[in-house]
Amino acid sequence: MTKESYLSRRSFLVTAVCAAVVLADEQAGSGLASSGQGVSKAKRGSVQTVLGPLDTAKLGFTQSHEHVCSASAGFWGNWPEILGGRASFIKETVEKLKKYKGEGLDSFIDVTTIDLGRDIRLMEEVSRKSGVQIVAATGHWLDPSRSMIVRTIEELQELFTREIQVGMEGTNIKAGVIKVANDIEGISPFGERLLRAAARTSKTTGTPISTHTWALDRIGEKQAAIFEQEGISPSKVCIGHSDDTPDVDYLIGLARRGYYLGMDRLPGGLPPSPGAPIQNPPRATLEQRMASIKKLIDEGLGNRVMLGTDFPIGIGLNPTAALAARDARNPDGINFVIRKVIPLLKAIGVTDAAIRTMTVENPKRYFGGA
Repeated sequence: MTKESYLSRRSFLVTAVCAAVVLADEQAGSGLASSGQGVSKAKRGSVQTVLGPLDTAKLGFTQSHEHVCSASAGFWGNWPEILGGRASFIKETVEKLKKYKGEGLDSFIDVTTIDLGRDIRLMEEVSRKSGVQIVAATGHWLDPSRSMIVRTIEELQELFTREIQVGMEGTNIKAGVIKVANDIEGISPFGERLLRAAARTSKTTGTPISTHTWALDRIGEKQAAIFEQEGISPSKVCIGHSDDTPDVDYLIGLARRGYYLGMDRLPGGLPPSPGAPIQNPPRATLEQRMASIKKLIDEGLGNRVMLGTDFPIGIGLNPTAALAARDARNPDGINFVIRKVIPLLKAIGVTDAAIRTMTVENPKRYFGGA
């Protein structure tokens, strides 16, 4: 897929409503904080999981960017058959996670938002039955609907705060992280409002932010600029998909500013499946991703790195005919980190202590407020 065709998918709605929403934002003011609505911060040293609050010391081996299932809003309620049926999907997912837990996976951050088909009851059942701890997300991904694209910063902040402090989808299950997304098109008008709403929510609730970004165009720097305008500490933000680029200077720059780097698309460095579209420019190879992680550690920045796969256990975003090739390309699923990445890192000289820092200590500090 070319950059130009990718950009054209989103351009119409973004440009159509930009002026109206900017005006609404100006009229609304600076959001919840200025309205006097009381907002309390999360308890330091704890994180909200789908099973309730958890001491961060109990997170254990944690991956920073995963999905139980990625689809679109409404799929689980209206068309579960396209995902194999709800009961069957839960059974198969629990079996996989039990196996992964037996190999060392304790927890993961699930950054599935409303627009990605988040089903919080499904996530809660999968976590309870498998024993793997899951942190769920409020926020928003790409491709906003017409209802979302017209929302102001204040309205987005109100939604995110409610899902953190009251609960999601009519439950008392609370979000533990705020997901935001900006991609190849850069920072769209909606994307900027999303970043500012997330920053303001994070400041008032203490909840950290996880981003989707397009590292090949250094979009993480543009996200960071907005976060810094909003006065949020870089230690509250993980810039996701940073491993897609081989530009180590870009990564070192963000890490030295205090941001966490989500090296969290690690199977994305595998050779493409036969017949897959050519990426232009190409994303980093697996070897380049390992080298980037090693360089960050050697520069004394291993304490800013977290690992993940962004390889959904179930997915409704790909054509059904392509799913078998997807799974054949990475049969390890989200356990690609434990089964493949850690042995590769050790082979190039990364120590057990450095691996523990990235997979245990950094997630604990990210949620614990250190």
